[in-house]
Amino acid sequence: MGNQPHLPYIMAFLYESMRFSSFVPVTIPHATTTNTFIMGYLIPKDTVIFVNQWSVNHDPAKWSNPEDFDPTRFLDENGFINKDLTSSVMIFSLGKRRCIGEELSKVQLFLFTSILVHQCNFTANPNEDPKMDFTYGLTIKPKPFTLNVTLRDTMDLLDQAVQRLQAEKAASESQLSANA
Repeated sequence: MGNQPHLPYIMAFLYESMRFSSFVPVTIPHATTTNTFIMGYLIPKDTVIFVNQWSVNHDPAKWSNPEDFDPTRFLDENGFINKDLTSSVMIFSLGKRRCIGEELSKVQLFLFTSILVHQCNFTANPNEDPKMDFTYGLTIKPKPFTLNVTLRDTMDLLDQAVQRLQAEKAASESQLSANA
């Protein structure tokens, strides 16, 4: 997990995957405990409420070109994760009823994706339309597609990047020690 800050595109890819797919399109049901007014509308006590997370994640007022899959939308001008924007992705609900597994899920997704990208090449089937289609229900499920996955022939490029990051970190720590 120590390399996560050095791999912002992976996190951007994961946030865009969550935003784009909204794999759980509506939250689990909740109910009002009192008569409640939201934007002037009465929601009577004991009304069952579902939040449409898909709609929030595809709102054109919040997301430019919401139907485009674009991980770079989560990167700032310096290539780092835009934390203000990532907090706008609604996939684990909100408030005190927010999913307690959110952070664990993000860590697992990061590790799983990073390991796969580090060790494999992915190639889409050139004979298939690259459009992402889904089957909608209680969850959103991608329609069948094929993908060619092969092990990387060499890890030299990735190993060099890791060594460079480790050298930069050591130099930075050395500089901090010298300044202290």
